[in-house]
Amino acid sequence: MTTPAPSAPRPKVVYAIIDRPPRKHWLRIGLAFVNRDGSLNVRIDAVPLTGSLHIRDEPQRIPSHESFATPGPDDSPELPAPSPRRHGRTARSP
Repeated sequence: MTTPAPSAPRPKVVYAIIDRPPRKHWLRIGLAFVNRDGSLNVRIDAVPLTGSLHIRDEPQRIPSHESFATPGPDDSPELPAPSPRRHGRTARSP
């Protein structure tokens, strides 16, 4: 009996962390692939202005039937509907 070949490691996710007080926003900008020797090949679609990248394992996805289960105590209330947009042109200041 032969042992099954190990599955290829999942790619990691590359984020740029943007500091906008009072919170930090994690912007997904690419993927990183782990090589046999443990090094990484990083492919990004944007260049972070801070010059730093944050690379971590991809978060586990929750099956869709579980994602909208009972809200927890930390869940925020629903956001109000967006206000209608104006379609007219406005003068821009220089």
